[in-house]
Amino acid sequence: MRSQLVRLAVLGALAVSMSACGGGTGSSLPYAGPPNNGGGGGGTYQSGSNGQTLLRVIQGSPDVVTAKNPTGTIDICVDQLSLGILGGSAAYGKPATSTANSGTFVSIPGGISHTISAYPTLGNGSAGLGTAGAECTAAPGSYFGTEPVAVTTIAPGNNVRWTVVLAGTAATNTLGFYVFIEPSFVIAPAGSEVISHNAAPAFSSANGGSVGFGTCSTSATPCLTAATLPGAGNLSTPKVATPGASTPKAGVVSALAAMPAGFYDGVGVPTGTVVPVTSIAAPGPAAGQPYVVDLYAIDAAAGGLQLVVVPEQTLGYGF
Repeated sequence: MRSQLVRLAVLGALAVSMSACGGGTGSSLPYAGPPNNGGGGGGTYQSGSNGQTLLRVIQGSPDVVTAKNPTGTIDICVDQLSLGILGGSAAYGKPATSTANSGTFVSIPGGISHTISAYPTLGNGSAGLGTAGAECTAAPGSYFGTEPVAVTTIAPGNNVRWTVVLAGTAATNTLGFYVFIEPSFVIAPAGSEVISHNAAPAFSSANGGSVGFGTCSTSATPCLTAATLPGAGNLSTPKVATPGASTPKAGVVSALAAMPAGFYDGVGVPTGTVVPVTSIAAPGPAAGQPYVVDLYAIDAAAGGLQLVVVPEQTLGYGF
């Protein structure tokens, strides 16, 4: 009888422990791995999350574009899990889990720290080591000899939006993650707006220390009748996140009187009009959403500059 009581007590304690560790629902990641866990797998369950963080990851480094990986695709891990239930891969110049005119956000537990890692993709099959995201079991360490391109730790609050961009180049000592905090939308914006981000550290450093953004009167390239976005003509070089910590930088919000034909980025100027380097046609509005667009200047090969445009989803998340 005594042995049966002991056995029941042990099983009861185990059940309570497992229920406490059971994590999120839907696309939320259920646990957070310890920051800088020295390359081992086996994430550690953490408590303390009272909300969620919407996380967007963008591949903005030309370094990952190689003969074996011509699209420059990376696999993104949050702790020891792939980013999102649909997979966390992003080609150069694209957000992870991207679809046309959708939020490109993945929900993760807020209010606790997470380790973010990026690996050259296994999805092209050339490595023969599994499918995209298999590296996450070893994150942030080596996976069968494949090292992460970058690692950092984020500590977002509850009910906030963050973007992490892999950016820069190894040759300029700028390769790494760059972290941005995005506006929240408890109430939809009254009008159209653009949120501009400098995620081009190599280009910025080589061209006076900043980039600028603007609108074009036509969707043709090069940009015609360029006009600098208010407040976004001279955004300074961002600072790379370290493996152990990151400090998010806020994007610059500019009001739009109307949806333009195109957007562009170029060398930043304190005053006057930013001269276009890269221009792109403006995306259409997301269905049922106010017209809000994120612009990310990123480094291109041979010291160039590219532009990533992401239609924002302001409604449907509650913040």
